[in-house]
Amino acid sequence: MRRFGRIVLSVLVFGVTPGLPAVAAANTGAFTVRSSPNQGTSNNELLGLAAISASTAWAVGYYQAGTCTCNQRTLSEHWNGSSWVLVSTPNARAAFGDYDVLKAASAVTATNVWAVGYAGNASSSADTALIEHWNGTAWSVVASPNPSTTQDLYAVSALSASDVWAVGGSFNQNPYHYGALIEHWNGSGWSAVPNPATTALNGVAAIAVNDVWAVGYGQILHWDGTKWSIVPNAAGSSYDLQAVAAVSPSNIWAVGYEQIASGEGYYPYPVVEHWNGSSWSAIPHAAGYGQGYLFGVTAPSATSVWAVGNMNGLSFAEKWNGTAWQRVSTPNVGTSNNTLQAVAANSTNLWAVGEWYRATSPYQAQTLAEECLGCA
Repeated sequence: MRRFGRIVLSVLVFGVTPGLPAVAAANTGAFTVRSSPNQGTSNNELLGLAAISASTAWAVGYYQAGTCTCNQRTLSEHWNGSSWVLVSTPNARAAFGDYDVLKAASAVTATNVWAVGYAGNASSSADTALIEHWNGTAWSVVASPNPSTTQDLYAVSALSASDVWAVGGSFNQNPYHYGALIEHWNGSGWSAVPNPATTALNGVAAIAVNDVWAVGYGQILHWDGTKWSIVPNAAGSSYDLQAVAAVSPSNIWAVGYEQIASGEGYYPYPVVEHWNGSSWSAIPHAAGYGQGYLFGVTAPSATSVWAVGNMNGLSFAEKWNGTAWQRVSTPNVGTSNNTLQAVAANSTNLWAVGEWYRATSPYQAQTLAEECLGCA
């Protein structure tokens, strides 16, 4: 099931600034790399993000505790207003020699934060959904249904303390079924909710109790308070949508990429879709840039929508100003691949997190956190 997750790139690029800077002075209106810790001595990636206030944000992902996939362990980091610090998270399957990964985070308040992902066994490929909760003191695993042979959760959106949605992918061996897993928290427990999706879902945005959107490979789904239904999107099955965010019920953005044939291969190009209250349409993203991916989107206002990812091996961010998408410069660390996997905003600031790769041995991923002061 992990094949449904966000792509981790390993392309080499050159000409970017070497070294990881310490926390820099305030740089209003521009992205600045903020020093973020790594756990252990191998790969570390930040895949999900929740920005609550100027003094509190959460980033989650995984770190490599050994040499194989079975050694992946949950990773969480907290921004306390001045620095990112590691915070211990439980690993549901580590005692069995298996892996645990957190893919996304969402917050109701500073003392009510959710993170989702998956846990499983590398040899059996039978993942189980992983849900963790921060109560202001510690992270704990919260029981969740696992209705299929294998399932992963890739995104979470918290509307209130009693209304949280999580989505991902699901595969059942007997009877054979390949589709999406959607789970809902009602304040006391998680339950699986039937849905018509035929592929995994990568992103979810809860706007109201009767207005929730989820996106994935070639599909967009909507919750009307009673049931999930498929809504036609701008490009049918060719778009792999990774994230969705809402300004209002009639102003919603989804981002991802599509694979376009060229010569003897297929190459990724960013895509953006917009919901105007009645239909989805494709919107040109920032002009003049080549191959790449969009992995995250956040929408603080109608004139401040942000998308992040990887373009030609470099970190990438662009902003919708109410009229058009425009690229915003982002710093890169080292001389190898930089990717922004998620983006989130509080009332004033914008955060983006992901990973960068060492260009020389050991060729490992390291955490990447960038802040844009006054950009929300």
